[in-house]
Amino acid sequence: MRIITLLLSLTTIFCLSVASMGQVEMKPAPPIDEKSPDTLFIEKVTLAGSGQVAVKFEFANDQQLAALTIPITLKGGGYRIDSVSFADGRVAYLKMLPVTIQEDKKSVIFGAVCMTENYIPEGRGLMATLFLSTVEEEKNNPAIIDTTTIGPATLLFTKTNSVSFVPQFIAGSITHEKPAKPKE
Repeated sequence: MRIITLLLSLTTIFCLSVASMGQVEMKPAPPIDEKSPDTLFIEKVTLAGSGQVAVKFEFANDQQLAALTIPITLKGGGYRIDSVSFADGRVAYLKMLPVTIQEDKKSVIFGAVCMTENYIPEGRGLMATLFLSTVEEEKNNPAIIDTTTIGPATLLFTKTNSVSFVPQFIAGSITHEKPAKPKE
């Protein structure tokens, strides 16, 4: 039963996120978990040049989880989303790790769903790595990596009893080192 419920929920969210670029009925967000807030952390990266950049996503949870939904957007110029990797992360053992990069390459929805595997255990560690490329004409512009709503997908962690909640969130960023001043 849990497999069917989770599969239907996640399939609906990801299918509708791509198809629902028109009107979306806004529903109130689920409550923040009050026990000891689970948290999604996004790395803050400083670059020396241009090319590809990897940004790590970590999460902490104090109870087992059945699913994670992570919609992310880039605020500011200079980058485009290339891919998401779950390698070496806490959810890498799962078979259902959906990723949908939006057409503008500025937003992505990714997640993890326990189907027949064990639930995601309590703890803290790497979830995924987001790979981005610099856009040459905007390469020195900073960017904020923030959560968003890509209708109907919102930032959610789902407990083993199928109750979803909004975790705490710490945004990430990409900035550039200032070039050293030439010696006179």
